[in-house]
Amino acid sequence: MKIYMDVCCLCRPFDDQLIPRIRYESEAVIAILNRCPHEWELVWSSALTYEVAKIPEPQKKHYITSFAAKSGSTISVDEGIKERAAVFMGWGVKALDALHVACAEEAGADVLITTDDTLKNIMTHHSETLSVRIVNPAAWYEEVTGNEGKNTA
Repeated sequence: MKIYMDVCCLCRPFDDQLIPRIRYESEAVIAILNRCPHEWELVWSSALTYEVAKIPEPQKKHYITSFAAKSGSTISVDEGIKERAAVFMGWGVKALDALHVACAEEAGADVLITTDDTLKNIMTHHSETLSVRIVNPAAWYEEVTGNEGKNTA
């Protein structure tokens, strides 16, 4: 299974862990990344590289950049991706978010994992025209792992 994680998702472990939702999503992000590349293929893109380069905190930037090495493939933004992103921007999606969705589609990703509720909500309204599913990390991890690790005796 191919997964694409946007920057807000990759940065989730650096957010305020005292907020239960953020802590839960952070744990899911870390668990997902720990299973890449063994169980799932992480897709990287030049849009991710560009956005990560803008992170001012060196430790955070280094942490996020390290995931590029776990990726199975890297998608470069080209004219086709820009054109597809323009469609998403017409729906109200921010430019970089639109590029991430277009890159995920181009890569053949099964899911784009994000903590951005606005992006997820906009794209859910147009899901029938997308080739990638937009999901929250905690919800997706729970969905794909099911009862894994639970005592069912």
